[in-house]
Parts: sequence; C-alpha cells; structure tokens
Amino acid sequence: MSSIKGLLIDLDGTIYNDTVPIPGSLATIKWLHEIGIPFRFITNTTMKSRETLQKKLASMGIVCIREDIFSAAYAGSLYVRQKPDANCYLLILEDAKKEYVGLEKPGEVDFVVVGDLGKEADFDKLNAAFRHLLHGAELVALQKNRFWLSDDGYMMDAGAFVAMLEYAANTTATLIGKPAPTFFEMALRDMGLSADEVLMIGDDIESDIGGAQRMGMRTCLVRTGKFRQKDFDNSKIKPDYILPSFFDLADSEIAELLSAHS
Repeated sequence: MSSIKGLLIDLDGTIYNDTVPIPGSLATIKWLHEIGIPFRFITNTTMKSRETLQKKLASMGIVCIREDIFSAAYAGSLYVRQKPDANCYLLILEDAKKEYVGLEKPGEVDFVVVGDLGKEADFDKLNAAFRHLLHGAELVALQKNRFWLSDDGYMMDAGAFVAMLEYAANTTATLIGKPAPTFFEMALRDMGLSADEVLMIGDDIESDIGGAQRMGMRTCLVRTGKFRQKDFDNSKIKPDYILPSFFDLADSEIAELLSAHS
C-alpha cells in the first residue's frame, strides 16, 4: 500500500476521555513529531473553544497551536459567517461562544446553532430555538453524535437535541461536524494533502470512520472512548485498521507506512 503522509486524529475518546489522558497518548504524539508526520486534531467537541482545547492538551503535555485543532464549534462559526451580517441564536456553552464573537445581535435570527449544552439544556432555551426556526431561521447542527463518554459515564450528546428541534420545527439541520465532508476537507486543505494520503484515527465508527471513508481516506478505529463491540459488530462500516488504543500506533503495521514517508 502507498505511504501515509498525514494523520487526522480525534480527541475525545482517542487522546483522552473527558479530563483523563488515555495511557500512552503523549508518547505517541512525541513519536509522530520525531518521525516528521504532519497531523491535525479533528474533533466534534462543541463545549469548548479551540483556545481552551489547546490549553487542555498542553496540560497533558501535548504542545500544539490553536490552528492545529479543527473543532465543530469553530467550523460552525466559519459556516454562518459566510452570510453578511449573520445573526445567530446559540444553543452552545459560553466557552464555545468565543468562536462566535459578533454573531449574537438583536433582531431577526438567521441561524440556530446547536451543540452540546450538557446540564445547561432546558426547555426555555430549546423552545426559543424552536420559535426562531418557525420564523425561518436555518438549523445548524455542529454535530449529531448520539452519546459520549465523560468522567461520570456515558452522556447524551447534541444529536438528541438536534433531532428534537428537527421534529418539532419540521426541518432538516445543516450538519457541520463529522461526518460532514466539508469538515474533513478543511483539515485536509490545511495540511495540503489529498484524502488518499491521509489516515483518520478515532473511536467513533460512524462519525470518524464512516465519514473519513466516504472522503476516500484510510481509517483506524481505536478500542477506547465510546468504542463498544456491539456497535462495531452491528455496523456495516469496517475500518482499514483496528488498534487497542492510540498508544499502539507505533508498534502496528501502520507505522511502516508512516516511516516509509518520513
């Protein structure tokens, strides 16, 4: 097989679980730097700004710049800014709103942007979003993941809130994060690589693996984070590689394809 010239790496579930680093992640990132393989962190996280994600990685010993992180929250801000004088109703947490400076104004709402509100979700916020949709606002889903793994266990993700609003307002959301093609395209364009030169590594069989495969990328599923054997067994999506964790990358057959490039 041809060499792999770059990596797209998921964060939550691959590099860490919520606030806990997955064992060996730092060592693998250091190894990638040593062999000179470019990579980007690509995440459906909608609770945090890229600045906060950068600091979180730094606290784990992983050094990167903000521009190395492509988050669904950031991608959503790029999407709505394409409309001149866009006005948004934001169903996201305060930290993620740092990506949307200048986009919350009085007056008619153009976009209802939905991410993971966590414990701040309530009926009044959702109903206000519903009313904006009835008046013609476009529903923008930063991601539609079903669940994620937090320090407290499995948690409902933004997809449940998106589905609720789609049903109530009889509309279909514009999807921004994984597995949307434009999300992957942004990261590929930044690295200057084509899809067939890049490997996607993640723990989500649908968003990470399925989305990347539809773009023509090779894929590696890790058995950490939200990975569940029954989800894998029931899925028609089959990754090119499966590893116990991100730490095992350096000792896998993938390493030979990476070394061939470096």
